[in-house]
Amino acid sequence: MSGWWPCCGSGWRRICPYFSGRIHLLLVLPRVFFFLTGFLICACQLRAQVFEPGFVVRSSGDTLRGKVENGFWAEPPTFVRFRRSAETPAEVFKPRQLRSFGLTDGRYFRYEALPIDHAAENRFEYIHRGNSPNIHVDSLLAEVLVEGPVSLLRVGRLSGPHFLLLSPDQPVLDLSAQQYLRLSPTGAWQRTDGNNYRGLLGLYFTKCTAAFTVIQTAPFTPEGLAAVVQTYNQTCGPAQRPGRSWLTQAVPRHRVALQGGVLAGLRYNRIESISEYIPTGACVDCRVRPYGGLYGELLQPGRTWALFGELSVSTFTGQGSQSFGFDRNGVAITNEYRYRVWLGTARLGVRHFFRLPHERQVLLGLGYESNRVFNATITGLVGPSAGLGYEV
Repeated sequence: MSGWWPCCGSGWRRICPYFSGRIHLLLVLPRVFFFLTGFLICACQLRAQVFEPGFVVRSSGDTLRGKVENGFWAEPPTFVRFRRSAETPAEVFKPRQLRSFGLTDGRYFRYEALPIDHAAENRFEYIHRGNSPNIHVDSLLAEVLVEGPVSLLRVGRLSGPHFLLLSPDQPVLDLSAQQYLRLSPTGAWQRTDGNNYRGLLGLYFTKCTAAFTVIQTAPFTPEGLAAVVQTYNQTCGPAQRPGRSWLTQAVPRHRVALQGGVLAGLRYNRIESISEYIPTGACVDCRVRPYGGLYGELLQPGRTWALFGELSVSTFTGQGSQSFGFDRNGVAITNEYRYRVWLGTARLGVRHFFRLPHERQVLLGLGYESNRVFNATITGLVGPSAGLGYEV
């Protein structure tokens, strides 16, 4: 931290060095404190709340049309918010209360009981030794990519997406990108790809020559798997026509979203005296002051993480005194002054939103704050005023 202090008059030339050191101490302590990582846990209004035209089909079979909150789901939704109109409060549906739901121009989900291999892992730090499936039947809202004689569904997981094929006359086929550690002849554990999706698809569509041909070159992507399923539906299915596809809608339209605005409010200052001539602990700026600025927030896919930044300005004041020694009679010579300083604050950090069923949610924030003082002014209670420039 450095400062420059242009002063006026011989008396102020003597005051400035003292004031510089004292104001340094005043500003360094809070700045060092805010340089440290800070955590913030609070309840706030739901952010990135986007209701779009859509529908829900209840477990009873009733279809409700209105507006569905787009949660930009990366994993199966654990609840769905629905409004019958823009003015009505949101209703919350749990997965077991629904047969399906969808956005009119977006994604479509269906409640299904699906066998999921929980041992399938594609993250290097979690892959295990040996290829040992761990299959559990999960009842959840799965995203529909193709609906027809053979349907293609997707279930998002932290370890990677699972693609499931459903056919009335065959068991559910679960396909997922997975790796495991295999013991090599040399005794070392080798990372091995365990995703034999082409072989499994070949067995699933063994009676359909057209689908079997497509399988040989199909990549392990939603589009590649949908091409196999649609080939079967069109050439070997009962109706011999493609099933309904949601591939285009399944691609997120806005992977990230930026929102921002103006900050305005009040802040309470408590600045105690640091002068040896003013009683220790005496408050020299205990009052509410306005502040203002700008903020921005970059919401990530899934809308559970966000990067945020803020710029704001406010003011604070203080009072001090400077000793000039003693006169011939031994009486201390002091000069008192007041100062007024603008404080600029910049914040940068990340937030995690915990989605709750109600229209409030909890967030956890991790941030970094930097402060800068500028355009400070010193006013001598005895003597002329002095302009003060300060830079951090």
